[in-house]
Amino acid sequence: MVLKFVLLSCLCASFVTNSLRQSERFNKTKSREKHAKLFSLFSIVQFPNTACSSSSSTFPNGTCLTSSECTTASGTAQGGCASGFGVCCIFSISTTGSTLSQNCTYITNPGYPSDFTTDVKEQTFIIEKSSSDVCRIRLDYEEFVLTAPELGAANIISDGQCIIDRLTFTTTSEVTESIVGAAVTSYGNYPYICGTNTGQHSYLDLSCTDGDTATLKFTLGDAANNKYKIKVTQLSCNDMCVASQSGCFQYFTGVTNTIKSYNFDDSSSVHLASQNYNNCIRQEEGYCCIEYKADTFLLPTLAAGADCTDAVIANLCTNSKSCSLEYILIPGVQNPSALNNLAIKKLSRNQRQILWKCTASRRLQYTITN
Repeated sequence: MVLKFVLLSCLCASFVTNSLRQSERFNKTKSREKHAKLFSLFSIVQFPNTACSSSSSTFPNGTCLTSSECTTASGTAQGGCASGFGVCCIFSISTTGSTLSQNCTYITNPGYPSDFTTDVKEQTFIIEKSSSDVCRIRLDYEEFVLTAPELGAANIISDGQCIIDRLTFTTTSEVTESIVGAAVTSYGNYPYICGTNTGQHSYLDLSCTDGDTATLKFTLGDAANNKYKIKVTQLSCNDMCVASQSGCFQYFTGVTNTIKSYNFDDSSSVHLASQNYNNCIRQEEGYCCIEYKADTFLLPTLAAGADCTDAVIANLCTNSKSCSLEYILIPGVQNPSALNNLAIKKLSRNQRQILWKCTASRRLQYTITN
């Protein structure tokens, strides 16, 4: 809340005793008019501390604050907002062990926008709530390039694992990380990611406890391909739409959008291992169905070398030998040509079909398991 004071004028009355002579009365009156102190009327200008567009090409988004608030919070003013009454305040951190508590803060590698070439094994950043009603953290990977996952390793089990570089996530109540190793992968509360993920996003859940935090940990195993800029947005559960997003590692809105696996845009195109998360889609007003089209769909060979190669689409992934390790699960989808009302549909291995999902709920759950 900002109070802007504008001084307006009003005249004050003066009067003298009847005992003063006429000339004295006249002179004193003129003197009072000349030197009088005027009372003030205050005009209060208020504006919300909302997101704003900054003048910075590196950090395009900030929070609208007063100049003094921005300085006190260790931010940097980059442009104006609120019709000139406020400044667009930028917050960013890059030092390992740093804690952020301002909404719309950027996490970058040291020296950004240059690549981080120092061989530092770990970079950790802690996210504290900007207000007690925050229950969701959105991470936008505006730039994200780490070393690609393993490919063509002697032990095929390690293919897709983020052995060299990775980003892992934990919160106060969700502390289990995905385990990485040459012959072992274990699902954590959140998947790890590595490779190229510029343009992707993730969500983390917090409880209603004021002291809940989220932690981002970068494990950097070499001095190459270590460049990242992540915008951290804190969301309030006072918004019912936000409250309904619990359990969604990704959340999509709009009439049309594209869901891509992490590291999809990397030149290696390796699908990450140890991935088990939900993609959710908000139902837009006036719409009751969602159509899925697979533009690119290729997962590795499945359990015991069994492929989903049945010629009849309806029979794919229906036995215990197929699609047991790598698949996408879309509850309640239908094939529009057959309208066979499958309760659950597993998609795996080169399937390029059109699927419909009709629902009256506020969101859809699209689970990726690897």
